[in-house]
Amino acid sequence: MKLENRITLIVKIAQHLNNQIQLAGAIKPNNKGIWQAILHNLTNEQWHAILSTLEELMNKNPTIGNLGHLNTVETGLRTLKKYELYDRCLDMKNHTANNKPIAWKCLMTIREVYNSACGIDLPNADSSRTTNTFKEIME
Repeated sequence: MKLENRITLIVKIAQHLNNQIQLAGAIKPNNKGIWQAILHNLTNEQWHAILSTLEELMNKNPTIGNLGHLNTVETGLRTLKKYELYDRCLDMKNHTANNKPIAWKCLMTIREVYNSACGIDLPNADSSRTTNTFKEIME
């Protein structure tokens, strides 16, 4: 996947999650809308492209992200390699593996690293919810 497509995917995911926070407050792990819109649809190739791009970004810019973010990305990449024979392996839950928590952590890491890189201060908290829509009314 081209670098431009990787970055576009990261930006779209992060902006979608940021919009969800601004509209409804903190994102909960069982958010069906996010699972349907993003997590059930990302392919192994897309996950690999996203996570390897984030890994490279954090390695070249140590102030973006933290050790937890890097560990999450590395765990995601290891899981992709281990289960690469399965389609959408980070969305897999069966009697031998449950990779959904890894997918969720990776998804939150995408948003947090993107926000850090762009200087966006938007915690995943109810206090981040936009309480008025005057901006939308004026547009």
